[in-house]
Amino acid sequence: MAKKFQFRLEQVLALRKRAEEDKARALAQAKGRLLEVEEALKAHTQVERAFLETYGEFEKKNEKFDADQAMAYCDYREWLLVREKEFRRKEREWSEEVERRLIKAVQASKARRLLDNLKERKMYAHDQEVRAEEQKFLDEISSIAFSRRERAKGGNLADEALNLRR
Repeated sequence: MAKKFQFRLEQVLALRKRAEEDKARALAQAKGRLLEVEEALKAHTQVERAFLETYGEFEKKNEKFDADQAMAYCDYREWLLVREKEFRRKEREWSEEVERRLIKAVQASKARRLLDNLKERKMYAHDQEVRAEEQKFLDEISSIAFSRRERAKGGNLADEALNLRR
């Protein structure tokens, strides 16, 4: 009976598969955070655009600003700019984080594929060894059967020779 294939590094391969899955999950989370920041930035841009359009319409009507309205406008505009800078900073940070996690995920994938390829080569070598053993076994059986047939023929010839001499 042929021995069963066992990959000695199966536990390491399982560990690397889990590590690859963890890295992929971390990458997905970082991409999700980046997407959230990008969506928040888009929403902020829409709010800012709406504010500027409202202010533009107010100016077109040639309405006068008093000091409080001018201060409120400046403060709100400044707050919008600070908030946009913060969103841009977060977007840049999360983009960098996504890139770092992508590199780690690719490295984990390469490490796993390395062991997968090694396992496949070992399995192929094992299959070749099993086939060789089976072929050797079949050759032995054929050789024994041939020898028995030859002996049987030789025995029949000896019987015939004895019968002819009589």
